[in-house]
Formats: sequence, structure tokens, C-alpha cells
Amino acid sequence: MTDRLPVRGVEPTLAIHESPAAHTVPIDVMTMRRTIDRALDLRSTPLEPHDLEDLALLLRGHINLLLPDVQAATDKLWPGNIEWSRSMGRLCTIRFHCEQSIEASMLPAHVTRLARDCGWLLERHVEAAREHP
Repeated sequence: MTDRLPVRGVEPTLAIHESPAAHTVPIDVMTMRRTIDRALDLRSTPLEPHDLEDLALLLRGHINLLLPDVQAATDKLWPGNIEWSRSMGRLCTIRFHCEQSIEASMLPAHVTRLARDCGWLLERHVEAAREHP
């Protein structure tokens, strides 16, 4: 018997970030911030495994909504400069985190990692929105 938990509704590969339809969905910054805060507060208020799974799924959804815009902004940078390299590396890492199959014992740490990834993407989205209203 294994303690590996599938996260409900998640396929092994997440291609939604490549979908042009993702650009038509409005970004609810406040809802995403509340989700991130809830996930980062896990140490003070532990959740049941099914709640953690739901939170991971919600964070993955937020990440998949934010990825296309942040990727597009990164693609506009000069390839090879430090900012472009850091952003591309982080985007690859975020995609990797979203595609991981997680052991039940590692789910709280995974949710925290997804929250940090989502927060990084959300910061870039908000910055871009300020620059180009």
C-alpha cells in the first residue's frame, strides 16, 4: 500500500498554461491573495488531507491562470539577460512543482511551495498591470 495521494482533478501534465483561452479569464487578485495566505498559514492551522488536496488544486488553478501572462512578459525580455534567465528558471520550476505527484506526508510542504510560486506569479502579474493598465 502506498501513501501517495493523487490531487483530485489534476492530470499528470498541465497544458492549460499553453491555452489561448486562459487569457480571457479575469484574474481575481484578492481571491488569489486569500488563497495564498491560507496556504502559508498551514503551520498555525493544520488542515485535513482532503482540504490540503483541495487547496493544492485551487493553487494550481491560480497558477495556470497567471502563467500565460507572466510567460508572455518574460518572452518580451532580452534572452540571456539576468532578469530573463531568472524568470525562465522560476517559470520552469513552477511548472515542475505543478506536475509533481506528491506523497501524503509531503502534501503540506507542497501546498506551501505552490503558494509561494503563486505569490511570485501574482506579484509579476500585478506589476505588469500597473505598467500597462
